[in-house]
Amino acid sequence: TMRLPIVLSASLLFASTTQAQDLQQLMQQAMQKQGGGQVSVEENNDPYEPLGFTGSCRMEVHSFKNGQEQKDSPMHMDLAFTDDRMAMHPHIPKEDGDMRTVFDLKNKVMYTLMTDDRGERTGLKTKMMKVNVDDPSKEEDRSKVVRTDETKVIDGHTCRKYTFKDEEGQGEAWVAEDLDFDLYRAFGRMSSGNKTQAWQDMPYQGLALETTWQDNAGSEKVVMYVRDLQTGSVDEAMFSTKGYEVQDMTAMPTFGR
Repeated sequence: TMRLPIVLSASLLFASTTQAQDLQQLMQQAMQKQGGGQVSVEENNDPYEPLGFTGSCRMEVHSFKNGQEQKDSPMHMDLAFTDDRMAMHPHIPKEDGDMRTVFDLKNKVMYTLMTDDRGERTGLKTKMMKVNVDDPSKEEDRSKVVRTDETKVIDGHTCRKYTFKDEEGQGEAWVAEDLDFDLYRAFGRMSSGNKTQAWQDMPYQGLALETTWQDNAGSEKVVMYVRDLQTGSVDEAMFSTKGYEVQDMTAMPTFGR
C-alpha cells in the first residue's frame, strides 16, 4: 500500500521545510504523482497524548525505480523519542550544512535547527502543523493485512512477517512484537486524512524493523530498515537548542494568511 511512502513523505518534508505553504505545495505535487488526493496543512490542535516510548533509532530508506536504486538513495535519518518529544536528524551532504527538527508534542511547537556551511547556527520556533491528505476516490480502504507464521531474528528481536496489499501495491513488514512502539503512529502526529490514517489500523503491536513496499506495476519499490535501535534511554543532544540563535515565529499567522 502507499501508506509507507506517504507517511514517510509527510515526515521527511516536515523535517526539511518550515513554511506551511511550501509544505502544502510539496505534498500536493507528491500526491499528484501518486494519482490524486487533496492536501492541506493545518495547525495541530490534537489533544496531547504521550508517545509511551523512550528511545532512538536510525531509519534507512532505499528507493528503487524499474529495478535501479535512485541516486539519492539510501536516505538516512536519526530519530529520537520521549513521551512528549520527537526529534529528526536527516543525514545530508556536509557541504549543505546540517539540520535537525525537534517537536514539543505537549506545547505543540517545533524547532527547526540549521547549521550552514560556515558553521553558523540558527533556528526557527514555529507552531506544530499537520498534513491532511484526503482522496475522495478512496473512501473505503480495501487493504488486506495478514499476520503470517513466518519469523526471523533481526538485531536480537524475533520478528513476525506481515504481508499487506491493496489496489495500488503490496509489501511485507517484519515486526518485533516484543517492542511496544508504533513508529507509524508516532509519525501520524503529523498527518491525517483518509489517505494516511488507514495504516494506523495495522493489526499488530510492535515495531516494524524491516518494511518493503512495491507498486503493482513493479516499477517502484521502497525498502525501509530500522537500525541502531536503543530503548529506555535517549541522547538529550537530539532535543537541545543550545548554541542556536532561535527566532520565535509562533505569533506569526500560519499558512501566510
